[in-house]
Amino acid sequence: MVAETTNEKATSWMDTPPRSPLLRHYSAKLIANMPWLDKLSSPLQGWVNGLFGSPKDASYRIKDMLAGIWLGHPVHPILVTIPIGAWTSTMVFDLVWLANEDDDAMARSADMMMWLGLAGATGSAATGLANWVDTDGQEQRTGMLHALLNGSVTVLNASSAVLRFTGQRKTAIALSSAAYGLTIYSSYIGGELAYSDAIGVNRVIPEAGPDEYVAVMEASDLEPGKLTRVDAAGMPAVLLKEGSTIHAIAATCSHLGGPLDEGSYEDGVVYCPWHNSGFRMCDGAVVNSPAVYSQPTFAVRERDGKIELRRLEHA
Repeated sequence: MVAETTNEKATSWMDTPPRSPLLRHYSAKLIANMPWLDKLSSPLQGWVNGLFGSPKDASYRIKDMLAGIWLGHPVHPILVTIPIGAWTSTMVFDLVWLANEDDDAMARSADMMMWLGLAGATGSAATGLANWVDTDGQEQRTGMLHALLNGSVTVLNASSAVLRFTGQRKTAIALSSAAYGLTIYSSYIGGELAYSDAIGVNRVIPEAGPDEYVAVMEASDLEPGKLTRVDAAGMPAVLLKEGSTIHAIAATCSHLGGPLDEGSYEDGVVYCPWHNSGFRMCDGAVVNSPAVYSQPTFAVRERDGKIELRRLEHA
């Protein structure tokens, strides 16, 4: 327990950096002391959201593709391996060349890996932007710093690539080495977003649900056409009755945990009230991003005047 003095200004835990280890503490403190990042984030998010449009717009399909609906998993973690791997190879080849400056094969290999990394950085940036655009608060600020660091890395490496063509290889290596140092810290920031802030994580995973049928409500109390939240052995579920059919999927949005029962329903699709992720009520499949993970579904039956649910599949 940590005592507070009566004159100490109260600070939300959301804005308080972790105490340990020191790297996380000072990294989070650094970001907390960068409010100017918010002035960049808000207009950028507004512009990107305007570019993608709404889920019913054809342009929104671009966001769905970048987010990874087709993959069932965010695309960004896959693509980031290309620039990081390529630029690591560039550094290794550069070090070998520095040991023997007559080794043209090492120079050519370093240059090829540099350009491969730049190509991969483009796709990585686009998919990262599609994931970041629906964040807010500390995650939004952290993501903005991550993007600025990656942008700086790309500019340094692009400059290095040009200098290599003009014969200024040692200066080019100095630039790419500085870029690699920034890459390491930016990767750390990206890890914070993924593993500490759980951006891109399936939020339904911690919920278990019943292997056997459990009663959740009186059948007579379920109103047709109304999203209704129930508890299935500790797992929130949302029900919808259409005619004689009752659909049931997990009520916790797989994207960032929004309550689907508080969302809207239209043409067989329930939309999350937080970020408008769309899921088919009949099978939990993702209709539109930002969610990429489908909602778990439930088998439904009526017995002795009660509605009973049993979870069907893994998240």
